[in-house]
Amino acid sequence: MMNKKLLNILVLGVSSNVSQSMIAAIKNDTFPCKLYGACVNEDSIGKYFVDEFYVCPYANAENFVDWVIKFCNQHDIDIVFTGVEENLAVFSQYNTMLEQKTKAKIIVSSPEQIKIADDKLLTCTWLKNNNFNYPLFADASNPDEVNELLSRTTFPVIAKPRNGKSASGIFYLRSKSDLSLIQNKTNYILEEYLGTEQDEYTVGIYSNRFGEFKNLIIMKRILKGGTTVIAETVQHPLIYEECKNIALALQVKGPFNIQLRLHKNKPVPFEFNARFSGSTSIRALLGFKDLIACIHDYIYEENTIDNFLMPSSGKVIRYYTEKIVEK
Repeated sequence: MMNKKLLNILVLGVSSNVSQSMIAAIKNDTFPCKLYGACVNEDSIGKYFVDEFYVCPYANAENFVDWVIKFCNQHDIDIVFTGVEENLAVFSQYNTMLEQKTKAKIIVSSPEQIKIADDKLLTCTWLKNNNFNYPLFADASNPDEVNELLSRTTFPVIAKPRNGKSASGIFYLRSKSDLSLIQNKTNYILEEYLGTEQDEYTVGIYSNRFGEFKNLIIMKRILKGGTTVIAETVQHPLIYEECKNIALALQVKGPFNIQLRLHKNKPVPFEFNARFSGSTSIRALLGFKDLIACIHDYIYEENTIDNFLMPSSGKVIRYYTEKIVEK
């Protein structure tokens, strides 16, 4: 086991609300660390939340991987986190090389898990093929699938970008004539409308570095602009079993997040995040400290991390604030 010295932690993409939530979860804990942050934007508010800030290349830049390797070695980085999907895709592809050329642990899911989670059509297809609950769906570019969906459900239906983030690009189609709204758009999925806005849940899951399921937290949530603004822990055996079994079937390691709604008395997942999510700091306040558990799991190689993953009853309200950075 590694001695519990001051750790050097790098968080990439600190303009991202997910990365900022991860930073808050770290800083809200009494964890001995030096926190490095990096972003492509010099004027990122995230630079004021870390001990040292640096500008880094975009994930698709030719020198991105080399920059990460050089930075980790220069600053003796122990572990790297990011909430940016583009960074995660690169890390997943080059994870073995990164860990061979640095001592840093890169927390990232497998390329296949990221592929399934980042594409809502693949998410629904995976759920269906693995006998889990799923929303009725259709590839919006396939007329036969669209007609089949419309024969099995009623309006409204939801049109989503397959690789969309938050609520960006979503259309609520209330009649066949509304299909014209996505006529010239590519890579869309149509889904049946599930439950109501009051039936939405976010589920944070943590499985250890060996792929052993440890625990999960179920939070009933209210959204604003695709972001959780109110979250309250709940106990729900059906949701617990459905999400635990999904994590086991997908062979998740580390953090995982499932969005779902109750529909006809069943939990119906509709979105995966193969990473820490924007509610990481909320979960930590409610006793489910999956990011801290991850550090103890991957850095200290502790086999008992259960104490970090014990949800408590409570409600969290997210609010916005400001910070003056220049005078």
